[in-house]
Amino acid sequence: MTDIFAKPFVETRLESTRPALKWGVPAALVVLATLMGWFLIGGTGFNLNDPLAYNGDGMLILALIKRVMDGTWLFHSDLMGAPFGSYLYDYPIPDSGSLFVLKWLGLMSGSPAVALNLYYLLGFPINALSAYLVLRKLRVSMALSFAGGFVFTILPFHFERVGHLFYTWYFAAPIFVWYAFKIYRGEYALRTEKSGRPVAHIKHALLLLVLSCFGVYYSFFGVLTFIVAGMMRYLRMRSLASIYGAVLAIVIVAFGIVANVTPNLIDRVQHGANHETAARSPIEAEIYGLKTVQLLLPRIGHRFEPLAKVTTKYSATFPLVNENMTASLGFIGSIGFVALLLSIFAPRAQQDERIFLLASVTLALLLFCSIGGFSSLFAVLITPMIRAWNRVSVFIAFTSIAASLLMLEQLLARDWAKRNAARWTTLTALGLCAFAYWDQTTPSCVSCLQSSSTDFNSDARFVADIEKQVPKGSTIYQLPYVGFPEVPPVNNLGTYDLASGYLHSKALGWSWGTMKGRPGDLFFREMASEPMEQQIATARKLCFSGVYLDRRGYTDGGAAVEAQLQQILGRPAALVSGTKQQVFFNLVDGQHPACALPAGITPDQMMEHANLVVDNSGVKYHAALSDGINFSRPGLPDFLKQLDGLSGVEPWGRWSDASLDPSVRLRFTDPLPAHFVLHLRAQGFGPNVGKPTRVAVGNEVQSFMPSAAPTDQALSFSNPKGADLITITPAQAISPKDLGTSSDDRRLGLGMEQLWIETAP
Repeated sequence: MTDIFAKPFVETRLESTRPALKWGVPAALVVLATLMGWFLIGGTGFNLNDPLAYNGDGMLILALIKRVMDGTWLFHSDLMGAPFGSYLYDYPIPDSGSLFVLKWLGLMSGSPAVALNLYYLLGFPINALSAYLVLRKLRVSMALSFAGGFVFTILPFHFERVGHLFYTWYFAAPIFVWYAFKIYRGEYALRTEKSGRPVAHIKHALLLLVLSCFGVYYSFFGVLTFIVAGMMRYLRMRSLASIYGAVLAIVIVAFGIVANVTPNLIDRVQHGANHETAARSPIEAEIYGLKTVQLLLPRIGHRFEPLAKVTTKYSATFPLVNENMTASLGFIGSIGFVALLLSIFAPRAQQDERIFLLASVTLALLLFCSIGGFSSLFAVLITPMIRAWNRVSVFIAFTSIAASLLMLEQLLARDWAKRNAARWTTLTALGLCAFAYWDQTTPSCVSCLQSSSTDFNSDARFVADIEKQVPKGSTIYQLPYVGFPEVPPVNNLGTYDLASGYLHSKALGWSWGTMKGRPGDLFFREMASEPMEQQIATARKLCFSGVYLDRRGYTDGGAAVEAQLQQILGRPAALVSGTKQQVFFNLVDGQHPACALPAGITPDQMMEHANLVVDNSGVKYHAALSDGINFSRPGLPDFLKQLDGLSGVEPWGRWSDASLDPSVRLRFTDPLPAHFVLHLRAQGFGPNVGKPTRVAVGNEVQSFMPSAAPTDQALSFSNPKGADLITITPAQAISPKDLGTSSDDRRLGLGMEQLWIETAP
């Protein structure tokens, strides 16, 4: 078949291949990229010991680094969420490659802050070298590959993602594109003359597996490039065998992704899903999608003020501007991007297959990841867990920069430049580097570094002073309550600001950091709602040695809470931080000596010891079966293990809600009596009035006819097998919205006021 759109490229040598150049050019690029990264971070104003990111998600990254330094891995920490501990199984972080590097850097330096800074700084030479090597594989000259690596590593994305640290190592993007090119050319397959050797297969498989450990986003985008390459290969060869290489590469990367989240999947099977954590909505694919215009807009804060104003005006005027504002390609990438699209929509009779593949990948990524693209269908039909599709911009940046370089090579190969090809190529490469520096970077923010340094060192001194105040191994109760992870800020207190206690301490435990929706979090959430005097009493029962209060979490700067603590404890705060943002109250005194909980105590036992038992239904209060359940009272009695199918508490009781569960299910802690009478005060809703509501205990099923007003029902049951579950199923659950009486879309059936059990002889 005649291939009218992609002809094999012919290698052209525009420079010497002497070993000194072969190794010297990439070595020079590594040095330049490292020095440029250091200079743009802050140069001499940058202190390696103070973290580049000490707010927002940067605080989370620092906490994760310390977790992998403290233990075997990041899944568990006894020092966060104390005394319950902190478990991260509900919050997948499939970046084992980055975490391994950070663990190693942290252990070598002894500091999470140094590890973060070194990781970020190393991203400059690693990204540059990756792009350089792939461009050389695409037969771009050394000089232009040098420029391409430099332009790629100083993308605006790199500087605007410090808080999203893992994404600053985007070296995987060029390598995935290179594998897509190999797939398209038929050089990566199950059987080829060159790659048929087992050693070659193992080498490529290991590299793809390593790439899959550096972020599920980059891995997924890599899979998309393989799909495109496989499709283009099939259209070229018209043979199913031609796509085997694409299938193999996709399977390997998919296996790596699954392996990274396997611990999370296993825990989900063992402990059930946590619907409070990492909940994603399909609409987020639209909110955080890619915008084509943002690829072409100048970077934020561009050095040329008129260009900076364009981006500022767009960001202030148009909707759905968020982290996608980091997608700018720069002028060099933008030229290549437009050229690639033109090559698709206005192709030449025969195109260089490199341009053809780069254009195909770019268009496919653009169509899939843009707002309103195929990513929206993916979120609806498959999973909404991948939501920030704008992060594909680094893939498009590489294909676009590569296209610009390939076009320059074609220009430099013309007769007028052949005589001094090496000189023209070198001058062009240097010009590209200089222009990219002007176009894609901004001067370092030294004042930002100084502000972070002030906060970081103030927190370090404050926590060190706390460690001197309390016995070694103590735990500290933190206020205000802030859930973990991914919760809105509390007044001026950031989502992860309370991590500072854990970050700066050596052996203290901190209450912040229990997983949202799990027992420890539910406990502290309820505890924080109690009067301050009760909170202190509960804290002492759990052997907390002090209270760490961050004033930023209160509208009055914490004045009222501090006054209460001072009155309860009979003394002022023992410590105030250098920034005046945090205070510490010591709970240990002559009447309340330091204590420790027994080793091996379970979360349920901790709650019982504190006289505050909490689960997803609220506070568990002590009651007997004969006392029953008052559904107008928050929480549930301790004889009930689980309750499903009821809506929230209202002044009179609770409605059954079939949108939560078709039936009301009451599972008791112990088996129900062998013979008992179930008493229920309830009323029917709408069409359920006068229709049978089924009640099942074990194999026995009875029914009653609810009235429009609350009435008492009494049903006798025999329970010889010791069932512990009562199931109540209304006749016809329906919403007030469907009946046209209100906008309430809950599917109601039975209104329950009270239930109690009378043991029969």
